[in-house]
Amino acid sequence: MAKGRALKRVFKLSLWGIGLLVYTAILIVWLHRASLDVVHQWRQPDEIAYDGMGPYYLSVIEGDLDWRGFPFYVDRRYFIYMGRDAGKPSHGHLIEFSFYPSYPDDLNTFLAKGEVRWTPEGAELVLPNGHRVFIPQDMFTGGR
Repeated sequence: MAKGRALKRVFKLSLWGIGLLVYTAILIVWLHRASLDVVHQWRQPDEIAYDGMGPYYLSVIEGDLDWRGFPFYVDRRYFIYMGRDAGKPSHGHLIEFSFYPSYPDDLNTFLAKGEVRWTPEGAELVLPNGHRVFIPQDMFTGGR
């Protein structure tokens, strides 16, 4: 009889342990997911025509969490997106970019001070801290 109780207790503890592992895995995946929210966006001007499939947008997109600094800090990753989607990107050209520690206040205020220079060759994001990111039009036109 005592052997049966011990076996039952081990079985219950095993179920709790498996449940805790599954819960932890779900929590980690949920915390690590990319939001893909648009932080700031610039629209292609009407004067510039790339391939007739526009308008194109240059957007800064919020990505997933960067756990490399854990446990001291966990920062958000960001992407520069170039494509035809005005909202969450479905396809286009993505460049991972670190804005840290460039902006002292919030990222949207920092990006509002930046500008995009649209040329027939592509688009150049010019940030207030001096960074420049050029994306050739071949990288985002033609259904990419």
